[in-house]
Amino acid sequence: MDPHALEALARHAEAIATVREFAARSGAERVVALVDRGQDHEPAMLECADGDVQLTDDGRTWAIPATAPSPAPPHPLPDVRPAPASSITADPETGELSAPLGAVANLAESVLALARTFGGRSVATADFPTRDPALPITIAAREGEPLVLAVGDGRFTLPDPG
Repeated sequence: MDPHALEALARHAEAIATVREFAARSGAERVVALVDRGQDHEPAMLECADGDVQLTDDGRTWAIPATAPSPAPPHPLPDVRPAPASSITADPETGELSAPLGAVANLAESVLALARTFGGRSVATADFPTRDPALPITIAAREGEPLVLAVGDGRFTLPDPG
């Protein structure tokens, strides 16, 4: 294997395990994390779908199949209670969202917790399924900034989870 790939995989082993764990526990169809590496480095990007992770670091990209074990444990994550896709509906034109009480707030708090686990100015997004498979909701979070929910072309700021 390419020595640069081995170095990048080792450097981001916990992050790889964390995005996989988050996706599995939250029911997210896709998770993306931009991991802050400090002022002198571009953030690393990890994209996870179905356990497969695509890692982009220092301008290079590697695919890590779901079958590849992570050599490190994930960062601790809070309790994540996924909502069944059939219980969430969203209208991108009106911004109307229907879900069980507290379900969207729980998902938003969990995405924020994911961003926090990487520290600094890291950003996390997660796509969650809805009743309409063509209209997932996306929640984006960064510590200290408003949470954003997107559905279709609509973008909406969520209340601060406090």
